[in-house]
Amino acid sequence: MKHILIVIAWLFVPFFIIKGDSISDIRQLFDSIKECRIDSIKIELNKKLNNRIDSLLQDPTSFNHSFDSLPYLGKIYSDDHLVKIYTWSFPLEDKTFQYGGFIQYNSKGKITTTPLIIPSMPQLPPEDKKIDAKHWYGALYYKILKVKKKRETYYIALGWSGLNAATDFKVIEPLQFSKNGQLQAMGKMVFKETGKKACHRIVMEYNSKGKVTLDYNPHEGLIIFDHLSPIEPIYTGIRSYYGPDFTYDAFKLKKGDWYFTENIDARNR
Repeated sequence: MKHILIVIAWLFVPFFIIKGDSISDIRQLFDSIKECRIDSIKIELNKKLNNRIDSLLQDPTSFNHSFDSLPYLGKIYSDDHLVKIYTWSFPLEDKTFQYGGFIQYNSKGKITTTPLIIPSMPQLPPEDKKIDAKHWYGALYYKILKVKKKRETYYIALGWSGLNAATDFKVIEPLQFSKNGQLQAMGKMVFKETGKKACHRIVMEYNSKGKVTLDYNPHEGLIIFDHLSPIEPIYTGIRSYYGPDFTYDAFKLKKGDWYFTENIDARNR
């Protein structure tokens, strides 16, 4: 019996050594990108980083791993703990950003990992159409919540992106998953604004020096955010001149859809 236990323990040793080495490699790649001053080298290092993280996430135990030793890798769980999103970014010399990301879905213990792929450069996402994981725009997500609409379930992710030297944006992004756990679509026509066509996501572009609030209040079912206005009427439509005007708007959840509410009192929320 003693010999059997030794053999079993020996079989599991290589797995943990490989996993530890993988995390160490990923940490070193993050550090190298942070210290590098040449954009082309940063981008090549990011490709290696993406491959290393992809390999690491093929291990189903990664879903419950905290990865505390990887501070530059953003990790968030949905409120039902069935979706986990990993994102990261780094700046380039021209004040734009590069991004990477993966989404994991836990379907009755089966973990499916979907890479988020930017076809060319990060960009402002369209509000009027769905996209898939191979046409991602690039963002850092910081909150995700489950939403029920009749018999279907989807998720809402809140994110930030540094677009360029002039503007950043925040995004309210619906995520839809297939029965086998694949990310089926990003975007869903669940936003209802008076006088506007229904859209697949909400994008708030503003001056990159501004600080814009976008958060979820679970007690009231509200996504609350700063109302954005130009600093002068002459700049209407030029998003690099937009910022918070100290009023707040919201989307309120009703039967799986989000209804726009203007000028709410957010002081006690």
